[in-house]
Amino acid sequence: MLAKAGARFAFTTSSASDVRSLPFLAALGEAFGLTSEQALRAITLSPAEILGISDRVGSIEVGKVANLVVAGGDILDVRTPIKQVIVAGRAIEMRSKHTDLYDKFKGR
Repeated sequence: MLAKAGARFAFTTSSASDVRSLPFLAALGEAFGLTSEQALRAITLSPAEILGISDRVGSIEVGKVANLVVAGGDILDVRTPIKQVIVAGRAIEMRSKHTDLYDKFKGR
């Protein structure tokens, strides 16, 4: 209803440790009638606009902080693999103890 009314809105979580749920919340919004563009905007540019920091973050533009997620498909689909994460222009190592264990035991 907010989107249809033209109101600015954003999805949020109860704590920073739950931020990984944002794509799921956006996907739920899409399932309940948002376009994929509206859902993605609700976790990127709209929160930045609401917080008054859209001049620095929230979209891909020259002069903004380069925080990016590169996905191997639809970013709002929980099955989509994340290929790369870039925070403040620096690529984040995508290996962890969990990925190492997966590689070690995936053939069993």
